[in-house]
Amino acid sequence: MKIKVKQFFSTKEAAEYLNLSVRSIYYHLYRAKDLKGEPLGNSLMFTRETLDHFQVNKRSPGRPKASSN
Repeated sequence: MKIKVKQFFSTKEAAEYLNLSVRSIYYHLYRAKDLKGEPLGNSLMFTRETLDHFQVNKRSPGRPKASSN
């Protein structure tokens, strides 16, 4: 029995996969510019590879930790 692994994700599916809101996906696309999507008609598609790379490299939310001197 073969398990089908999804390779392309819509914006909503990408948000679910990354455990983010759709609004956060758009933020990372257009403001932070640290997530890339491929246009397909009127929508954007994301590859599993792109989403996995983003998940590994994204910065933790919130203020950076203060350095103790």
